[in-house]
Amino acid sequence: MTFSNQKNYSILPSLNWRTRRRLVFAVLLGGWVTLFAFVWLPGVMGQQRQPTNQSKNQPQQQPQQQTQQGNANTIQVVATVNGHSITRDQLAHHCAVRFGEEVLQSMMNRMLVMRELQKIGHSISEQDVMNELTREAERYGLSLERYIQVIFEERHISLDKLKNDITWTRLALRRLASGRTTVSNQEVADRMQFEFGPKVQVRAIACSTLQEAENILAYVRQNPEEFGRVAKEKSVDPQSASVRGLLPPIRRNMGEPVMERAAFSLQVNEISPVIELEHQFIILKCEQHFPADNLNPEQRMAAEKRIEEQLREERLGEVAVEIFKQLQETAEIVNVYNDPELRQRNPGIAATINGTPITLQQLYEECISIFGHDVLTAEINRVILLQELQKANVSISDKEIQDEVERAALNFGFMGPDGAIDMERWLAYVTKGNSSKLDIYIQDEVWPSAAVRKLVAPSVSVTKEDMERGFQANFGERVECLAIVLNDERLAQRVWQQAKNDPTEEAFGKLANQYSIDPTSRANNGQVPPIQRFGGRPMLEDEAFNLRPGEISQLIKLGPNIVILFCQGRTTPRVQDFDAVKDELYSNILEKKLRIAMAEKFDVLTQSAEIYNFLTGTSQPGNNSVRQARETPNMQR
Repeated sequence: MTFSNQKNYSILPSLNWRTRRRLVFAVLLGGWVTLFAFVWLPGVMGQQRQPTNQSKNQPQQQPQQQTQQGNANTIQVVATVNGHSITRDQLAHHCAVRFGEEVLQSMMNRMLVMRELQKIGHSISEQDVMNELTREAERYGLSLERYIQVIFEERHISLDKLKNDITWTRLALRRLASGRTTVSNQEVADRMQFEFGPKVQVRAIACSTLQEAENILAYVRQNPEEFGRVAKEKSVDPQSASVRGLLPPIRRNMGEPVMERAAFSLQVNEISPVIELEHQFIILKCEQHFPADNLNPEQRMAAEKRIEEQLREERLGEVAVEIFKQLQETAEIVNVYNDPELRQRNPGIAATINGTPITLQQLYEECISIFGHDVLTAEINRVILLQELQKANVSISDKEIQDEVERAALNFGFMGPDGAIDMERWLAYVTKGNSSKLDIYIQDEVWPSAAVRKLVAPSVSVTKEDMERGFQANFGERVECLAIVLNDERLAQRVWQQAKNDPTEEAFGKLANQYSIDPTSRANNGQVPPIQRFGGRPMLEDEAFNLRPGEISQLIKLGPNIVILFCQGRTTPRVQDFDAVKDELYSNILEKKLRIAMAEKFDVLTQSAEIYNFLTGTSQPGNNSVRQARETPNMQR
């Protein structure tokens, strides 16, 4: 459902204000994320393959900068922040420290693919590349020009890179994988069954022990009308428990055959025996069977063609891994970059493949090409924070860094059996088990968060009203509702009238399933988590708390959407004694207010800064009074 920007007093785990961003190729590139984890397509190899035309869609540099320092690949200052310069060498270093190893691996794989293609006498022409791009554009209903524009605007990928690297490599791998990406009729039929076949709507109760599940099964079979309430109170799966156990419709071939067989064997209102699944014990109750979609021959043919293409692309990603492994086993590869001794003996070299070098300069430029935009944005933000800390004459201590790390671990629930923070497990999680990445985690995520916290902490406090509202939001009663979310006012009026004509829970649920644009309420026949006080949506909350069981709300405007509610009743408050929770409540509300203030402060700082980004050709004039107050004699953290 749509949320407003009103203050939310509920206690929720907060993510770090800025997580490490990594450039990946999204769905517009045909779902090649897995494949391009192995090959990121170095543009520096372009001269060794059939050339294509240079892009005309590169961002324009600031005229003065371009005149003085040349094009985007030769400029020495990539950005200025309130007069402080960030050089290309600094950016290359920051990119390489974070992504150098994986980018080098992809460059080596790219070279291996190119050489193997030459060995078997295949070539890929400019026309082959353009035909593939046209096909991809048509797949998403776009013209070729619009497709290229979207790729550039959304992913900062130039036409040259899209043609010479991404599309060329895709076609090359298809040639090498010829005959290994076949898709059977049965695979297509299975995927068709998943997408368009019959579905079953069920409620579920998940238990952690078999004994508990058997006790609950005995009770709900005697009292089937209580299944939803028991799911809400007893299920160990919080997501389904919040909507009385209702799950999204179960489909054929979704990957859980035990669950599928159990669900499809049930009749409406029938309750399953206990099902063991991934160390949990599940009880299902059938709510509704949905028939298969009725596709006409033309629709079926189009769907089968689309699914076959999708399966081939998925298969190609798997085959690519095998191809790379085979090529690596037969090539003489020396990874200089990962070996300090070899780097000392081979200055300027990142790796060699069968004697052919990949230089460090090529590696650095490829790192900038792929990750430069995001890394430069992070570095600009770091400079802004350093300037503001110097202006306030404060610095970040090791203790504050440690506190921020512990706070993040606590927010994400990394606790040991004794209730203490499991710091070892948390650090292994954020570094993916690579302790050498700990400094990067501290610099990219912990230090910025600690810096903004230091800047805003003196101005943040918790009032008596905050405490009262926080108690109501987190421990007070809630309204259990069904909801229909729409984005068309005339349709909303019509659906509301239909609901008023048959004001029953069952009829309302059917309308939600038919009309709601919200995936949760549509899939769950209108079921949404109970509505709390002071959750950030005052209009919705006021209307919900004015309803009696069985009543239907008026049309509620929430941003661009319109919501209709059906009241099922009220929950019992979880806690009655304010004093029992006030200390924890105070800590959580203070943390949440700090997070809000941190986000607001960071927005003000970044919006008021004078920023010239020569890598992307963008500029921001900033605020003169703020800029003049910032002096940057020492930019070390």
